[in-house]
Amino acid sequence: MTALDDPITSAPSRFPRDLTRRIVERIREDSLDTAAHAMTDPASIFTDPVQFERERHLFFRHGAHVVGWAGELPGPNTYVTRDIAGTPVLITRDGDGVLHAFLNACTHRGAQVATGCGEARRFTCPYHAWSFDAQGALAGQPEAWGFEDIDRATLGLQQLPIASVAGLLVVGLSDDVDPVAAYADIAPHLQGYSYDTHEVVCRHQWTLQANWKIAFDVNLEAYHIASLHRETLNSLVLNNAVHDAFGRHARWAFPTRAAVAMVDLPEAEWPEPAPITVVHTFFPSCVLLETPVSSQMFRIYPGRHAGECTVELTEASIRPVQSDDERAARMRGADFAALIVGTEDFPVAEQCQRGAEAGLDRFVFGRVEPMLQHWHNTWRTALDS
Repeated sequence: MTALDDPITSAPSRFPRDLTRRIVERIREDSLDTAAHAMTDPASIFTDPVQFERERHLFFRHGAHVVGWAGELPGPNTYVTRDIAGTPVLITRDGDGVLHAFLNACTHRGAQVATGCGEARRFTCPYHAWSFDAQGALAGQPEAWGFEDIDRATLGLQQLPIASVAGLLVVGLSDDVDPVAAYADIAPHLQGYSYDTHEVVCRHQWTLQANWKIAFDVNLEAYHIASLHRETLNSLVLNNAVHDAFGRHARWAFPTRAAVAMVDLPEAEWPEPAPITVVHTFFPSCVLLETPVSSQMFRIYPGRHAGECTVELTEASIRPVQSDDERAARMRGADFAALIVGTEDFPVAEQCQRGAEAGLDRFVFGRVEPMLQHWHNTWRTALDS
């Protein structure tokens, strides 16, 4: 969520007008999109170690993952690093502007060759000082004569599939992954968000004692806002939500209370951008929350066992920050979101995990939770297939 006292003058609307119309109609009716019926899943999906290992293997080690915005690599010889479900990854834009992704592991003994982000033409391993260029080729090797028996051309960084999908960085963790195909269903609906100009402002990270799916679930419905967030978000947003599915991926959107005024206005007089939030959710576990002035990305990964996960929240301005006031506004947005999830959503997620581990037989997903139903059905189908 973004703070409502944001002083930034927003860019023109990035939200599809038909989506805004649907939300205004839901406000007018005081209704929301619903599922056809309620459903249940066994609580063991959050505790079963066999299912957990299958998910890690199929969804994460052999999956495609949204890991950031193309705007994080704004020019030649820039790079970022990521931890994707425990796999260290280096992403570069070489001198010709071409994207590359590699296992962030030196081909000598496996130490990481880069940390953080920035500009670099070479990446040097801290262990024995082997170095690599932005295309992954071995560029420096102290006492190279000692390794003459191994073809130098085979000692470059291990490449991974990567693509920019509508300006989002998508990485595969195995050679059999096609990042473009994995997001083909939702890519047309991501146009117009200008992800190639986004600038990261800050990050927050948590390790939770909860299954990764439970941590993901907290982002998928507004049903809980009136109770869990009654002193924070409840006075700011409405549960007149709409949702759409795009293959494995999905989107839902909801209005702030300021959108109520749009009901009695001609469409030509609606404010731009509309006071709504659009939430894109990507298989298997990424959430991209769009406000009129920012993007907030939640990347959620399994931890060491079924009852642990990691969550990273990244706040990005939709355009390069121009002033200290803009940066401060974006920091407030990130801190507000971190406060809400860190002190309200995530503690309850850990309580839910304890309930599952204590022997609760099933979890219930109601008609007012269509996004939850989409995701639990999607994960189940992916495992079964």
